[in-house]
Amino acid sequence: MNAAGDYRTVKAYDLGLSTYTDVHRLQQRLHAQRRQGKGEDVLLLTEHRPVITLGRSHPKPSLRVDEETVRNYGIAIVQTERGGDITYHGPGQLVVYGIIDLRGWSISLVDYISGLERTVIGVLGDWGIRGERQEGMRGVFVEGRKIASVGLYVRRWVTMHGIALNVDPDMGHWDLINPCGMADVEVTSLAAEVGKGVSLEEVRDAFLIHFGRVFDCRVQRAEVPRRAALG
Repeated sequence: MNAAGDYRTVKAYDLGLSTYTDVHRLQQRLHAQRRQGKGEDVLLLTEHRPVITLGRSHPKPSLRVDEETVRNYGIAIVQTERGGDITYHGPGQLVVYGIIDLRGWSISLVDYISGLERTVIGVLGDWGIRGERQEGMRGVFVEGRKIASVGLYVRRWVTMHGIALNVDPDMGHWDLINPCGMADVEVTSLAAEVGKGVSLEEVRDAFLIHFGRVFDCRVQRAEVPRRAALG
């Protein structure tokens, strides 16, 4: 509940497999509306076609190969306004973007980020995996291996961007970058940790359950309007 005793409500939209730029434009539109007091708090759940994204303070990509090699893989490199450094998105990874008015939820940005991490830790626990946070770093780790990354942008207390959980992606694509800009970061996935394939749909459902529990809110699933983007 919020400070007034009302339940927080967030609508969750499953966008399926998407192109990063399409969802980014959607986020920007919803974010602008929310800053103006219009629209509603939403979660956008998706898995992206392969893309490498850069945080606003790190415009030079920290790669393990040259940019031509990345292009030969058919992977775009996109500059964004979120915090954090370089990361990879691709099929088999659950990406959750929140357009949330933190003032309406009476929580701080740190509380929100920590809540996203706690949500993923809860999801991992459903599969018998112990997730944890590391001091001085954002995201979620399993025995030192990074399994989820967080990057946010906030303006007038309204968030965009969010958290990405590696469910069962092509882990070879991570070899193209220095995750988080650090050469010694090892990356893992839920499937690798449990030793078998994992359904992204089941992980998505678990995420929404744990998100509602962590943030003490109602999560309402909604259908994406046909032939039109949200908003």
